[in-house]
Amino acid sequence: MAFDFSNLRVLIVDDNEFMHEIMRELLQALDFSLEKLQFATDGEHALQMLQQIPIDLVVCDLNMKPMNGKEFTTSVRRQEDSPNPFIPIVICTGHAEANHILDARDCGANEILRKPVSAQSIYSRIRAIVESPRAYVRTDSFVGPDRRRQDVPYSGVDRRMSTAEIG
Repeated sequence: MAFDFSNLRVLIVDDNEFMHEIMRELLQALDFSLEKLQFATDGEHALQMLQQIPIDLVVCDLNMKPMNGKEFTTSVRRQEDSPNPFIPIVICTGHAEANHILDARDCGANEILRKPVSAQSIYSRIRAIVESPRAYVRTDSFVGPDRRRQDVPYSGVDRRMSTAEIG
């Protein structure tokens, strides 16, 4: 199924101007409207933009200064004045080591995208968000989409009760 992305407002957050150009071209190839693309150079700038502009999707680099992608995503998910704590966030990283992937997941990213990016890889992450949305979870230590990708029954001692057991 092909998706119409032309009406989506996307915020690209990356401290590398060359990545802005690459993302612009890749998203244009996927029929995103260039007029609806917004760009920020770090997480602080992106948070300010989210307060001012309605955004539908964020594609954010993991490694930036002064505020990196993990700090940005955590702020979007946890700040009380966040305009949209449920906004889909795709974290991009050139670091494919497990600890970086887990960090991105654990800060509340919807999807993780390894650099170098391609139109196909971006499309597959956005498609996953659209076709397989995950419920959002809010706990003392985590806010974001459910980190479990599969519906695997768990029967351990800490298993949450079903609604049938509660009522």
